[in-house]
Amino acid sequence: MRLLMLGTAAIALSGCSFLGYGGQKNHSNHNYNPQTGYYGQQTAPAHKPRCHSNNCLARWNLEGGVGPSFAAGKNIITASRTNDNPNTDFNSISFGDAYNTGVRAELGGSYALAPNTKVSLLGHYEKAESDGVQNWGTVNDQALTGALTDYESWGAEVGLRQYFAPVNGVIFNSVRPYVEARAGASRVDDIGVINTQLGGATFSAAEVPLYDESWVGTAAGLVGVETPLTKYSTIGLETGVRFQGGLKSDNSVLAAGSDLGGLNNNRGRVSIPVTLRGRYRF
Repeated sequence: MRLLMLGTAAIALSGCSFLGYGGQKNHSNHNYNPQTGYYGQQTAPAHKPRCHSNNCLARWNLEGGVGPSFAAGKNIITASRTNDNPNTDFNSISFGDAYNTGVRAELGGSYALAPNTKVSLLGHYEKAESDGVQNWGTVNDQALTGALTDYESWGAEVGLRQYFAPVNGVIFNSVRPYVEARAGASRVDDIGVINTQLGGATFSAAEVPLYDESWVGTAAGLVGVETPLTKYSTIGLETGVRFQGGLKSDNSVLAAGSDLGGLNNNRGRVSIPVTLRGRYRF
């Protein structure tokens, strides 16, 4: 339901710009405005202190975005890293199987180094709810099952964004594509296992710790498009690929040498964000 609402909002808001509400159409004027970064936009530039022309570059921007984050790779339960025990037969469980589609929100700003180049700094919060009980495999021919706690993280990324020449088309007022590379860090909350059962009987009434709360590095490659929405704002849609470093194992219960040891040796996470993004220039 949450994903459906986000998708509906994205289509509705994007449709405003596509249908002509992103600014005045003027196909006879194809002059590029370096202050707005779009063609054919006849609005006056924002006021700038100590700016002695009407064509000054808008340096500072407030940015934010929200959208789904789809798991695209890596396992959170790592059966291939367990001990070679003939009495156990475990299943690897991916992030996509263990969690529902996540939601990621971002807020921050950017600074224009040049009309087509911006450096960005954005804080983020991301959450994915557990998909419920999973089949972990067998121990002594008895089924081991359990559910992971929710995935939750927050942090920040710095990026370098390069815009390409905008297009003033028949349907779109002015669409400006871009690419962006980012790097940063996320604080991922601890992750445990609840409702663990072995052979249908309770294996542990308490939460079994799996990963400690820890900082992990992140890197992303993104592509997107923007179009004017109002005099000083734009709206856009972006996607790409984000990689997150490996989580910190908590071996207080899943100790090395035990039957369950090695199930919590995650080496990273790959996700595909789809973000409805807004930008306001000052």
